[in-house]
Amino acid sequence: MNLSDRSDADLWQAICCGDECAWRQLVDRYKALVYSVCTYTGLTMSEAADVFQDTWMQLFKHRRALEDPSRVSSWLVTTARREAVRVRKRNTRVTSQVDSDTPDSQDLPDAQLEQLELQAHLEIALKEIDQPCRKLLHAFFFAAEDQSYDDIARSMGYSPNTLGAKRRRCLERLKRILLDLGYDG
Repeated sequence: MNLSDRSDADLWQAICCGDECAWRQLVDRYKALVYSVCTYTGLTMSEAADVFQDTWMQLFKHRRALEDPSRVSSWLVTTARREAVRVRKRNTRVTSQVDSDTPDSQDLPDAQLEQLELQAHLEIALKEIDQPCRKLLHAFFFAAEDQSYDDIARSMGYSPNTLGAKRRRCLERLKRILLDLGYDG
């Protein structure tokens, strides 16, 4: 079963009933998001790994109290951020010095957190979309600046006349996957 086959709410219901497979699917779905929040706050790799693990442990520990399972990604971002701040504060007290090159995790703007969440959703959706669409979207969004529409069509083996319709269908599939994942932005 693909990750996108089950919504966060469906996975959450299964998790609350003891389904270990659902738990693994949820972790796979959001591990990049949680880890990116950890590393963005300036933690070392070891600290980020600890915060990553603590975040998931907190989610499991409070699994029965989560009010809106469709917002689990937001819960994970908030919890990872709080855990990262806690670790940074503890380490600052221990070392008594602050690295001025490290971003201040207390001031991590909501817009940046939303961007991290969107990036994670896009990565998940692109993994779930069929290979021809993934290849086509990659060609459009990661093409060299000097690559023309005709160049992209030719490299993909499509007629320039059909490329627009194919791109539109692939974007619609991507949008459906994102909606199924619970992204409503």
